[in-house]
Amino acid sequence: MAQQDSLSTKYREDQFYVSFGLQLQQENINGFKQNGFSNNFQFGFVRDIPLNAKGRTAVGLGVGYAYNRLISNLYLDSEGENSSFSIKGNDENRQTYSSLVIPLSLRFRTSTPDRTDFWRFYGGLQYILNFAEYYKPFYGKSIQSDFIRKNNAAVFLSLGYNTWNLFFEYDLKSIYKSDVKFSEDRHPHLQTIKLGLIFYIL
Repeated sequence: MAQQDSLSTKYREDQFYVSFGLQLQQENINGFKQNGFSNNFQFGFVRDIPLNAKGRTAVGLGVGYAYNRLISNLYLDSEGENSSFSIKGNDENRQTYSSLVIPLSLRFRTSTPDRTDFWRFYGGLQYILNFAEYYKPFYGKSIQSDFIRKNNAAVFLSLGYNTWNLFFEYDLKSIYKSDVKFSEDRHPHLQTIKLGLIFYIL
């Protein structure tokens, strides 16, 4: 009886996670080319808050770190308060930045207290605080920059079974600050879509 009662109570799926993904850049810039392999790496911890007695529905609140690398033919003409970009052939110019991420998710799974291999579907919203921004032209040295938006948000989904889970994330705003300009005084708008794999560790 004691064992049966223990299995019927709520249990937590507190988890560490690691994800690796390809970044697709969605933009409004004529002549823009995504050159090379743009990628994203994340890791963090999620606290699980069960919503029912079986523990198969829950809310997850976490904190993590993300590293982003974007490669394209966007060339940085000037930086600082009046940062501006232009298109430069087929160059592979790199933009990198780190992020503190705080994910909030609604979690559905087929798990039980004594079963660690199960189907899961997690989806939600995460707050993103960007820092440590760098730009490296195809020819030249890496420089610290200040044109990435400091605060952003993204929607995300993960779906999978046991170890293997697909991961999707989409920025809700452009990664650039509103005062960053492109040639002809236009403002570049660029959002990223992240597609990859995410691994949850109990």
